[in-house]
Amino acid sequence: MVTKNSKVKAKVKGSAMLLLLLLMTTATACSNGDNGNNSNTASNGGNSPSASTSTGESPEASPENSVPNGPEGKYDPPIEVTTVRHINQAAEIPPGETYDENLWTKTFESDLGIKVKNAWKVNAEQYQNKIAVTMASGDLPDFMYVDAQQFQILVEAGTIADLTDVYAKYASDLTKSSFEGSNSLRLKAATVDGKIMGIPADGGEAADTQLIYIRKDWLDNVGLQPPKTMDDVINIAMAFTKNDPDKNGKNDTYGLSLDYNLFNGWSGLDGFFNGYHAYPFNPTKGTGTNLNFIKGADGKAQWADVQPEVKTALGKLADLFKQGAIYPEFSVIDGNKSAELVTSGKVGLTFGAFWVPTWPINNMYKDVQGADWGIYPLVSSDDQPVLSQSMGGLPAHYYVVSKKSKHPEAPFLLLNTYIEKIYGNFDKNYHTVTVDGKDYNEFALTPITGGLPGNNPRSATAIQAARKSGDLSAMNAEQKTYFDQVAQFEAGDATMWAANKLWAEGGVFSLLGQYVDNKQVFTSAYLSNPTPTMISKGPSLRDEEVKMMTSIIMGSKPLDYFDEWAANWLASGGQSILDEVNASGMVQ
Repeated sequence: MVTKNSKVKAKVKGSAMLLLLLLMTTATACSNGDNGNNSNTASNGGNSPSASTSTGESPEASPENSVPNGPEGKYDPPIEVTTVRHINQAAEIPPGETYDENLWTKTFESDLGIKVKNAWKVNAEQYQNKIAVTMASGDLPDFMYVDAQQFQILVEAGTIADLTDVYAKYASDLTKSSFEGSNSLRLKAATVDGKIMGIPADGGEAADTQLIYIRKDWLDNVGLQPPKTMDDVINIAMAFTKNDPDKNGKNDTYGLSLDYNLFNGWSGLDGFFNGYHAYPFNPTKGTGTNLNFIKGADGKAQWADVQPEVKTALGKLADLFKQGAIYPEFSVIDGNKSAELVTSGKVGLTFGAFWVPTWPINNMYKDVQGADWGIYPLVSSDDQPVLSQSMGGLPAHYYVVSKKSKHPEAPFLLLNTYIEKIYGNFDKNYHTVTVDGKDYNEFALTPITGGLPGNNPRSATAIQAARKSGDLSAMNAEQKTYFDQVAQFEAGDATMWAANKLWAEGGVFSLLGQYVDNKQVFTSAYLSNPTPTMISKGPSLRDEEVKMMTSIIMGSKPLDYFDEWAANWLASGGQSILDEVNASGMVQ
C-alpha cells in the first residue's frame, strides 16, 4: 500500500535492504552445499533473453520482430520467457502432461508466440528457501511468484520492473476488472509510490473463509444432527472418537482433523477459533508477517492472537486431544498425511476452505461405499453471530517481473489468456479434464494465475436460479458447464460429486456468499504490507507461537502458558509491531 508516514517508510526500506543482505548470505551458504545446482540455474538464466540488460521497453515491431501493440497479438518470431515453479507433489496431473509442457504452455506458444521455460521447479515446501536463494543471487527469471514480504523486499531492492505503463497498454479489459474490482484493493496493494510493481495472484475477496466438513454417514451412525453450536461440534468430535462411527467394531477413529500447519485451508484451526470469536492466524509454514489485528476501544490496533478468546479455544482443543479426539502425532504430520487419515476413514470432521471437495475428499463418495460429506457454515459458541475470518482482502502473493526482462509485457499477455479461458469465454478443457473417468485440474499447470473477485458465488447464484426456473439463457458458458455437472451428478454420475458440492444449493459457494451477504466476514483492522519489525522478527515470533499452541493442545504445557507467551510476544518485538501498525495510518 502507498500511504505510510515518512518515518515508517524509511524504516521499511532499511529493513528490507538488511533482509536482502541476510538472504545473500544464506544464498552463498546454500550454493556451496548444493553440488552446483544453483550455478547451473544461473547458467541457464544467462542464456535466456531475460539475462541481458534492458531498458524495460519493448522493441519496436518490424518485419523481423513483430511485437503485440496491445492486449491482443502475437510475437513473431516467438520469444522465450523464464519463470520458476512450486509443485504440489500430491497433486495428480493429466496423463501425458508435465509442468514444463501442457495445454497451457502449448496455447501460450501457439496463440501468443510465448515459450514459457521453467528455470527450476521444487516441492512447494522448499519453494520459500529456493526463492530466497534466487532473490539473493540477483539472477531473477523474467517473472516469478513471491509472497507479500518478498514483494516488498524486491521493490525496495530495485530489482523488479515498474509495470505501470505495461498494465495500461497490455492488460485486457477483463484483466483490469480483476485488478479494479472490490474498490481496487488488489491494484492498490500492488502499487508503491504511485507505481504498479506487481501482479496480484490473489486477494480482493473473502474466498478463504472456512466451513465445517463432516461425514454425513458417520453422523447418521452415531445418531447426531449437523452442528448448530460449538458445543455440538465438540460432541460430534467426541462421538466420532468414542462411538465407533464406521461400525467396524474397533476404537480406531478420531473426531477432528489436524496437522502441524495449524492454520490452513485444509485441516486447519481457523474456523474452530472463529467459533469462539477468536481470530488468530500465523501458519506454521507462513511468513510470520501475514497477521490479523482487531481495533480496540481506544481505536488502536491489537494483535488478534493474544486475545483471551484464543486461550478459551485452545483449552477446548487441549481437552479434545486429551480425550483422544485428535490424532496423537498431529504435530509431525503434514497436510498430505492428514489427508490420508481422512480418506482412509480414520477422521470424520475438519474445518477447511471452499476447495476441500476437490481435494482431498473428492473421490470418497465414488470409492468408499456409503461415504458422503456434509458441508455446513461455521457455528458460534454463544448467542453472538459467528464471523469467518478472511485473509483474502489484501493479496498474499504476487507475480513480479525482473527489471532485466526484455519483455515485461509478456506476463500480462499470459494472464489475459488465462483469465479469458477461465472467466471470459470459458473453456472447460483449460479448467478440468476427465481421463478414464477421473478428473484432473488442468488449471493447476498454468505458470500464471489470477482471479475475478466474487465470480464463484455469482456463478452459484446463477446456476441455482436456472435450476429453479428452467431458464438457462442468463448463464454464461462457464456457468452452463457447472450447471451440467450438477445435473450429471443428480443423474447418477458419482465423479461429479465435487462439482455438486461446489455449485448446488447449500454448496460451498452458496455458503461463502451468505457469509458476505450477512456481513459475517472478519477482516483485519490493518490491511497493508508488512511493517519493518514484522519482517525482521515475524519468523521467530511465529515459531514461538507454533510451539505454544502445539504444546498447550498436546498437554505438555498448561493452558496458562498462553499468558506467559503473550507477554513474551510483546517484549520480543510485538510491541514494536503494534507501534508501527498504529503509526501507519492504515488501521480501520
